[in-house]
Amino acid sequence: MPSHGPKGTKARGGAGKPKVGKLVGAAVEAAAKKPKKRLPAPAVTRNNDLPEFTLRIKQKASYKKGPFQRKFNALKKLSDDGKLFKQANPLDKDPEITKAYRKRVRDAILAKYWPDGGRATPEGKAMANKLLERLRNTDADHVWDPQLGGADHASNLRLLDSHTNQDMGNEIWQQIKDLPDGTPIRIELVP
Repeated sequence: MPSHGPKGTKARGGAGKPKVGKLVGAAVEAAAKKPKKRLPAPAVTRNNDLPEFTLRIKQKASYKKGPFQRKFNALKKLSDDGKLFKQANPLDKDPEITKAYRKRVRDAILAKYWPDGGRATPEGKAMANKLLERLRNTDADHVWDPQLGGADHASNLRLLDSHTNQDMGNEIWQQIKDLPDGTPIRIELVP
């Protein structure tokens, strides 16, 4: 009479076969430990029926003055033009866009100061190294921040000091995260 219990670990011909149960269990455990990718929220538009929110930005001592002023002035102009609003989160941002932007900047530096074919001068090599070092300390910043309705597009990117970019982005998020999506936003500088 045939046995209906679990089969052994040997297949025909005496070769061992894997213990599928343990493999599947390990795969399930690994998948559970992986961070889950959040799907982007559907984009929204400015809802002028909602009350306007004033976003107060402070220039911290740790910010580089020039980069901060450029970023703030760009946001202020967008604010004055009535274009800023709270976008739905999580944002639909493609990291390949910023990666490609940084690569184009790097390639442009090398093409100008350290061209192929051994035509680079010592001064050109020194300038290329200086600019590449500066590039390592910058982010590809969205001038019109996507969390304020800006596009995730290369035409909206500029290099900005990494600390200033990330800290300002967090400062903005902390103030707007609980607002209804589409809330109109006005920006002002506070001392």
